Amino acid sequence: MLPSIENIQFEENNERLKVVLPVKKQWIYLLLYSVMLLTWVGMFIFGLVFTFQMAFSGERFAFVFTVMLLGLLYLLFLLGRIVWRQWQFYAANREILFVHDDMLIVRRPVSIFGITTAYDRAHVTPYYYSEKHNSLAFDYGHQHVYFGRDLLPDPARRLIGYLNARYYPHHGEEDE
Repeated sequence: MLPSIENIQFEENNERLKVVLPVKKQWIYLLLYSVMLLTWVGMFIFGLVFTFQMAFSGERFAFVFTVMLLGLLYLLFLLGRIVWRQWQFYAANREILFVHDDMLIVRRPVSIFGITTAYDRAHVTPYYYSEKHNSLAFDYGHQHVYFGRDLLPDPARRLIGYLNARYYPHHGEEDE
């Protein structure tokens, strides 16, 4: 039987448990990353146009300069991927936890896009509440994975209790 915890939705089928957690919008960060994303798009388009013009300019240094510009465009592309990921993180309106028998998926959807990370359940430790980050967490190898940052401590601890009782029944409080 699924618990009833405020602001948390549960859905279950034969393959997985789906837990939907609320996310509060952080409008300042969303605005900041939106401006950065729009600036990046403008810079990338201008860079592509300038590189194309330089490549077909007929100057004797055009080949070397075009190669240098392509290198800079690649670095700009990598920077844009970081900005795009952060923008998706702050634009999401919910966080979804999918618990399969062999996999744990944490997703922050934005329409059909969004951040999705998958973890092998064999290497996931029991869930705990991080006082330092005020969020739910688990360890994946040596990596700390935080989710559910906008839950209040009481519902978060109730969710942790339910998930640990269901998926880690032999884990006790004295094991920590």
